[in-house]
Amino acid sequence: MIPQIQIHQQFAQIGLRTDPAQWQISSPSAELNLRQEQPRVEIRQIPGTLEVDQSEAFAQAGLMSIFELTRSEAARASQINFDGIAETARWGDRFAHIERSGNPIADWAWRDVTGPSDWVPALVPQPFSVHIRYEPGRAEIQVQPGRVVLDPAVHLPEVSFNLGRVERTLLQPSAVVVTPPPLPGLLVDERR
Repeated sequence: MIPQIQIHQQFAQIGLRTDPAQWQISSPSAELNLRQEQPRVEIRQIPGTLEVDQSEAFAQAGLMSIFELTRSEAARASQINFDGIAETARWGDRFAHIERSGNPIADWAWRDVTGPSDWVPALVPQPFSVHIRYEPGRAEIQVQPGRVVLDPAVHLPEVSFNLGRVERTLLQPSAVVVTPPPLPGLLVDERR
C-alpha cells in the first residue's frame, strides 16, 4: 500500500448585500414672461391713370377747334401748292426734253382725263389714331415690426444624493484539512 496524504480544502464564502446610491433630481420649470409691441403697417395706395387722346381722330374727322382747323388747312394748302409746283416742273422738264421722254403731249392729255392714279380711299378716322396710355396703380407698404421683450426666470435644478452601501458577511470560513496516512510506527508521529 502506498501511503497517501489527503488534503481537503474549503473555500471561504462571502455574502454581499448592496444598497444602490440614490439620485434625486428635480428641475422646476422656467418662467418666461413675454411682451410684444404691436407692429405698425402703413399702406398708401397710388391709383392708376388712364389717358385717352382722341384729338388726332377728331382732327381726321374734321372736328377741330377753329384755330386747329385754320392751321391744318393752311398746311394742307401749302403742301398742295408745293406739290403743284413740283408737278409743273416735272412736266416742264419732259416738254423741254421731248426727244427723250416719249410723247409728253399725249401723256398730258391722258392725265387730265383719268385724274390722279394714286387715289386710295381712307378710313376716317384712321386706325391707331386714338392714343391710349395706361399707368397701373401701385401700393406702397411700410411695415415696422413690433419688438418682442423676453424676460426669462430660470430655476436651477435641485439635486440630492444618498451614498450606497455594501455590507459583507463571512458565510463560511476557509479551511485546509490535511490527513496523514495511517502508518503506525513509521515516519509519522501520530501523537501530534
